[in-house]
Amino acid sequence: MTRRPLLCLLACLPLAVSGAEIYSWSDAGGVRHFTQEAPPKGVPYKRIPVEASTPSSRPPSGVPTARKDSPTGGGPKAREAGLRLRAETLERCAKARERIAFLEEKTARRLFKPGLDGGEPSRYTEEEFNAELNAAREAEAANCV
Repeated sequence: MTRRPLLCLLACLPLAVSGAEIYSWSDAGGVRHFTQEAPPKGVPYKRIPVEASTPSSRPPSGVPTARKDSPTGGGPKAREAGLRLRAETLERCAKARERIAFLEEKTARRLFKPGLDGGEPSRYTEEEFNAELNAAREAEAANCV
């Protein structure tokens, strides 16, 4: 089941149960029943009022609540960390796109790589060039949405 229909159902649930009552009673066999309908006449029962709540005021039972400063919460530390991560991701995206644009220029195929241990620089081979371009494209795919 997707989340959207589930969220719609949870949002409408308080409307459906507002003003509802639950009846608790035991039958002749000693079995405890909980129903929305009153038990048969003559059977002692107990009314349990159902408090209406909005989805924003209280999460459904069984759903864990987030702490204020947790990554899934909404505290100031979490927001700051999220904004910093977003800025870093956007910067990596921009650098990857800039690198791709540079490598796709016609003159980029004549790139020189630095020599090992201060030696003479040499040109990129076709395989090395394609590896550089693929690495830049992978960085773009990982950081650009």
